Amino acid sequence: MAPMLDVRQLTVSYGGVRAVDGISLTVQPGEIVSIVGMNGAGKTSILNAISGMVPPDSGEIAFEGESIGGLPAHAVVARGIVQVPEGRLIFGTLSVEENLRVAAHKRSGFMLRSRDRPHLRQLFPTLTDKLERPAAGLSGGEAQMLALARGLESEPRLLLLDEPSLGLSPKLSHGVFDLIRQLRDQGLTMLLVEQNLRRALTVADRAYVLESGRITLQGPASELMLDDRLVSNYLGVSLPETPTSD
Repeated sequence: MAPMLDVRQLTVSYGGVRAVDGISLTVQPGEIVSIVGMNGAGKTSILNAISGMVPPDSGEIAFEGESIGGLPAHAVVARGIVQVPEGRLIFGTLSVEENLRVAAHKRSGFMLRSRDRPHLRQLFPTLTDKLERPAAGLSGGEAQMLALARGLESEPRLLLLDEPSLGLSPKLSHGVFDLIRQLRDQGLTMLLVEQNLRRALTVADRAYVLESGRITLQGPASELMLDDRLVSNYLGVSLPETPTSD
């Protein structure tokens, strides 16, 4: 089966400093693939190059057999790739409903009226009674759920998730990853960047370990979880698994 996403020898630089150094990765339809590594390893730069947020220096990025490397972000979204960025970046002065309407413009133009969203009620029950609330008043967990809901409003075929558990308590992080599993069970393909190694490898089918812009390990997530090198070098970056209060 041909991969949905095929990245070959990708390099990305900022001001002459190379952040991504010739990496190659694939994502098959229906998979969750994780990219894990320390802060500054180049994880977000890979997602930004795929989504068109930054231009690659060199390499090939193909989505469903079509080259997308160097396309602007709006053109990448139009092809079915949507990124949920690190830090959520929701519009705090807009309501929850208005944030969702903005995302829906990709499909059918800006929506002037609210609409029924049965999938939102199912996946994001905590948001359904907050649609008129300003997004700035949401808790951290609710804001992350809104960022995910907004990404899904664009009906992606490939969802890029950048540090979805960042800044969340273990309890809220657990809820986010439960949602990611639900989306995978519904057939959504995802490329996940995550510093919480244990969470990332538990939810993923395959994973790539990134170090200083280069892939140092790769394989089935279940096998990487048992790799002594990975555990000794990276497990310390995982958040505690003991639940805490919200």
